[in-house]
Amino acid sequence: MAKFGISNEGVQSLNQLASDMSRLNDDIRNAGRTLKSSVSACGDGLGIYEEEINDLVDSVNTAQESGRESIEQLTASVKKLAQDVQDLVSAGLGA
Repeated sequence: MAKFGISNEGVQSLNQLASDMSRLNDDIRNAGRTLKSSVSACGDGLGIYEEEINDLVDSVNTAQESGRESIEQLTASVKKLAQDVQDLVSAGLGA
C-alpha cells in the first residue's frame, strides 16, 4: 500500500493520483465509445453476431458509466486529502 507523507512530496503524489484516476476514468469512457464505433463500422460484416456484440458492448459501457461517478467522488476525496495535507505542511506540521 502506498504511503503519502505529510510533506510537499506527499501533496504532489496525492494530486498526481487524483489526476491519474480522472484521466484513466476518461480514457475508459473514450475507449468504450471507440469500441462501439468500431463495432458499428463492421456492421453487416459481423453477421448474426452483430446484435449480440452490440449488446455486450452496451453492457460494458453502461457498467462503466455507473461506476464513473464513484471514481469521480473518489478523485474529489483524494484532492481534498491533498489539500488537507498541504494545510498541515503550511502550518509547519509536516516533514
